[in-house]
Amino acid sequence: MASALTNVSLSTFAPTARGDVLARPQAQETCSEDAASGECAAAWDEVEELSAAASHARDKLKDSDPLENYCKENPETDECRTYDS
Repeated sequence: MASALTNVSLSTFAPTARGDVLARPQAQETCSEDAASGECAAAWDEVEELSAAASHARDKLKDSDPLENYCKENPETDECRTYDS
């Protein structure tokens, strides 16, 4: 039986940071017949990778400063001016 995750790449879910939740039922279904199969291991590896990607995305959002992000995109605005002494 072919894995349901075969056609799914990390890039499909990583931007949404919710891919781990979406891939988990697919992994459970893949493992329902043979929990010791290579396909089952690959399916849970995929869930683990997606979970890690989601965690890293959440951490990146926590560490970001909204004003710093704004100034990276709009350095010419008054709010982003810096002065040399």
